[in-house]
Amino acid sequence: MTPGLLGGLSLVAALLFSLIGLGLSVFAHFQRDGRYLEAARRTSGLALLAALAAFGALEWALLTDDFSVRYVAEHHSSTSPLWVKLVTPWAALEGSILLWATLQTLYTWIVSWRVHTRALPEGKNGLDPYRAPIALGVLFTVQVFFFAVMVFLAHPFDAVIPPPTEGPGPNPLLQNHWMMAVHPVLMYLGFVGFSVPFAYAVAAMVTRRYQSWVYETRWWTMIAWGFLTAGKMAGAWWSYEVLGWGGYWAWDPVENASFLPWLLATAFLHTSMVQERRGLLRSWNFALVILTFVATFFMTFLTRSGVIQSVHAFGEGPVGPVFLAFLLSVALVSFYLLSRVSSEVKDAGEVRFISREGALLGGAILFSALTFGVLVGTVWPLVVEALSGAKVSVGAPFFNQMAAPFGVGMLMLMGIGPVLPWRRSKPEAARNLRILLAVLLVGTLAGLVWGWTLGVSLAVGLFLYNLAAVGLMVDQGVRERARSLGISAARALADLALSNKRRFGSHIVHVGVALGCLAIAFSQAYRVEAQKTLRIGETWKEVGLEVRLLDVRQLQEPNRLATVAVLDVRGTTRQGLWAEGQYRPRLNVYRAMNQPLPSPAVKYTLGNDYYFILQQFGHDERGVWATVRVIVTPLVLWLWVAGAIMVMGTVYILWPSGVRALAKAPGGATA
Repeated sequence: MTPGLLGGLSLVAALLFSLIGLGLSVFAHFQRDGRYLEAARRTSGLALLAALAAFGALEWALLTDDFSVRYVAEHHSSTSPLWVKLVTPWAALEGSILLWATLQTLYTWIVSWRVHTRALPEGKNGLDPYRAPIALGVLFTVQVFFFAVMVFLAHPFDAVIPPPTEGPGPNPLLQNHWMMAVHPVLMYLGFVGFSVPFAYAVAAMVTRRYQSWVYETRWWTMIAWGFLTAGKMAGAWWSYEVLGWGGYWAWDPVENASFLPWLLATAFLHTSMVQERRGLLRSWNFALVILTFVATFFMTFLTRSGVIQSVHAFGEGPVGPVFLAFLLSVALVSFYLLSRVSSEVKDAGEVRFISREGALLGGAILFSALTFGVLVGTVWPLVVEALSGAKVSVGAPFFNQMAAPFGVGMLMLMGIGPVLPWRRSKPEAARNLRILLAVLLVGTLAGLVWGWTLGVSLAVGLFLYNLAAVGLMVDQGVRERARSLGISAARALADLALSNKRRFGSHIVHVGVALGCLAIAFSQAYRVEAQKTLRIGETWKEVGLEVRLLDVRQLQEPNRLATVAVLDVRGTTRQGLWAEGQYRPRLNVYRAMNQPLPSPAVKYTLGNDYYFILQQFGHDERGVWATVRVIVTPLVLWLWVAGAIMVMGTVYILWPSGVRALAKAPGGATA
């Protein structure tokens, strides 16, 4: 059997199994019979196997250079390195949808096991009408959509007759850095993961179980949020190391669209704590989960419809209108369900402004408002062009000015929130607030005295303010535990860290966020750059460095032609000493492109990053010359450290502790 035939049959099988699973889930709900749920669970495993077979068939076709498969003929080259061949399945439209669908079947299968083991009471044939069939049915519905798109509109295994002997290779940007083997998969694990909280939210609204759904949903949201956070940081690093512009975030439309579900999920992770603790903000939580899922499809629509131009987009294709129709259908059905139960999910109590729940709600409002601002800035050019034909652009200055005050507000609430008690303020909370505000003021003034700008000084103050907040919370918990149990402070700290992973993990994440904001402030305010055309042997002194061009050489590699500039760098200032050494920035020319793609040489240090780009080169009667660009940016390394801290905090929260936490309904009863 050929890879194309195996892949095509596997896609049809995956679609059929998904349809059967959907039907069985519907029967399980209406018949209240656990046997249908068990059958649906087994069917989810079959759909996963079929999806894996289809994905494996595409990899098989790529690894064996089977150009009779259209996807291989259009996006593959036999000269590509092995790692490029392995990541080519998500290099273009059809393969990316296949990866998404495969991960969707994986999530559905995992959920089916959880609802199976937790929904069927021991010795009975019944099932919990909330936990199992509706949630599983929603996930099967999403699967049906993706496999139907591939079977009928974007088939990865269409045949090419006669097959070509060679292909153009994948997008050159995919071949220029190994991070493209990691970044898309992490992003998709995040995007697809948000379908699970959405499924539980729909199930809760259909079965009118408004409290007990939030714990399971928060757990799944944290998983998806962690993957998306890691994916976005990996994408920022890829942009920094590959695109040759010295930046990590450009407010590109697709970057913005992927930012929307992250913001909304972050808001939900905070408001869900209020529902768990006090049973409030239930309508908020339903709306945020729905909007997060809708936002993932909005991002998918943008990248696959051809309506925007971006290094992240897949260009025009037949699936854009279908994704838009599905997005609108999901939004309409979900908000209809929410409107139907709106009177039942109204808050019975009130949220006091000066309380922990007040701070959490305030943070959710800020995240939601920032989401709206990013959305408007992203779609406004599309709306104007559709209505008038005029082309307008909304660039980074707008987004930076819009996002800065929201960032300050979020950092303020991030520090205040944890030190405030639930329901109403207490005397010790007022003392903690005075300490935090004093730290903020002293840190900001110290930055101004040092000579930093107001924005950077405020970022320094807010960073110290958040560190102080974490310190106060940990110190208070340790002292109380040590006093009540009569143990040492070190033992109390270890006990707290192991018994309350969610709280300690959130502290870790908050430190990562504060550090990341500090790195962004410095790197945006104090980046310097310069450019110079040098001939071999010439020396250039600029930005604290002495740069000498030693050579310009060309390398013929299997999949590209590379031109390499050899630079010898010496420091002329104390900071510049960290950059001393040889650097080899490159220009790579791939078969599928007309202009070279830069591959900068980067030196990471604790203070500054030193970034060298070969802009262009040539020769004339005086010899070989090269234009070199140097960018010096402070604290970029700490942005990657901050991302790692955020991911580690998420993993710490999710890591099993041996004792399963139970959701609490209002009043402290187990939900």
